[in-house]
Amino acid sequence: MIRYFRKVRLQFLKENNTGKYLKYAIGEIVLVMIGILLALQVNNWNEGRKKQVLIKSQLLNLVASLRSDSIMWSRTMNVNEFRSSSIEYLLEKADQTFNAGPSLPKADSTFIWQGPYPDSLDLKFIRKSFSWFTRGFNNVVVDRTALNEINNLGLYSEIKNDPLKRKIHDYYAVIDFHFGDLNIQNRVNMQDEFNDFLRDSYNVNPELKLDIADPIELIKNDKGIILRLKTISSEANWHCLQAVNAKNMAQEIIEMIEHEIAQ
Repeated sequence: MIRYFRKVRLQFLKENNTGKYLKYAIGEIVLVMIGILLALQVNNWNEGRKKQVLIKSQLLNLVASLRSDSIMWSRTMNVNEFRSSSIEYLLEKADQTFNAGPSLPKADSTFIWQGPYPDSLDLKFIRKSFSWFTRGFNNVVVDRTALNEINNLGLYSEIKNDPLKRKIHDYYAVIDFHFGDLNIQNRVNMQDEFNDFLRDSYNVNPELKLDIADPIELIKNDKGIILRLKTISSEANWHCLQAVNAKNMAQEIIEMIEHEIAQ
């Protein structure tokens, strides 16, 4: 093809036909420009296709992170549902009035307590309740690996599904607000203070062993314990509800990503 164009060009020069030569030269330039534009278009298309493949791969990684989060949220829900419900049980058996928190989904895990919660006095349940007073707020570890990689690769802005992007943003914003380091530390400090109170007042470490003959009578006779139990029950209830919300948000994002990738 190049030889053909060169031959035509030389023929026009031999014929000293300047007009035809100029038209031919312009045509050749136009053809070259079209070729360049087509090559750029194909290159852009290939780069765009590669980027979309990379985005889908990273979104799948995000799904894996969210599934890991969901397991953690389930554990957080189970622990704090037990804590809230068992403390309400103690307050009730100690004849204390309290404002019950919002209804919580019953913990489906059996690693804390097997079977239904008792209605009557159950010393084993009471001891188990005491052992979980100061546990449950400091186990929230969100898997941000996939999100960090998406941001580091500059792919977040390349996601075309705006509702999905908003959901992802809202999920991590909610987590940062409700489960940020400062919030968690404040709750851990509250737990530690209750632990110290029981240790200093009664020489008891509830996480190790509840060595109290009549825990219910102890609660009845100590306003400090009653106040702390009400506060921790309320916090555990709130913590469980926020974990439920976070898990639902994670599941919604997973479903949106799976739908996006399937298209």
